[in-house]
Amino acid sequence: MSFKICIDSSVIVKLFRKGEEYERESLKLRDEILSSTVNPIVCEWAYLEVVRALVKAGYPKTKIIQAYKILKEMAELDFINTVSVHNLLEKAKDLEVELNLYASDAVNLATAVLNSKDMLTEDKHLLRENVRDYMGKLGLKVIRLKEFYPTH
Repeated sequence: MSFKICIDSSVIVKLFRKGEEYERESLKLRDEILSSTVNPIVCEWAYLEVVRALVKAGYPKTKIIQAYKILKEMAELDFINTVSVHNLLEKAKDLEVELNLYASDAVNLATAVLNSKDMLTEDKHLLRENVRDYMGKLGLKVIRLKEFYPTH
């Protein structure tokens, strides 16, 4: 049985970019996803957020398109569970207002809240104390890669 957790693009992009902070942890996550030990849940916007992050980093277009295709294939092969934005809109709106989040962050957090799963992220907006407190009240956590894979 695999461990289910929500992840956002701040973590997913680390699966494709060498030299990223927490590279060791992200490679371990990738291996655990591909071995079905970890089964991530993502909002469908994650595909486009990863593309944007790679464009901003100056990645070659061919590698960006390849990363997009790999993510889509991982979802088609059930290595990743994808949630439609349509199913998240109301909760995301509430989270934007209550926690003062950007739309993309609210959609990612709504994915975790509505699936009752912890959120694995490196996004500074989702790591804020008010977001962690909100999730804590629901019995959920916002976790960083270094917390998910402690070095000791």
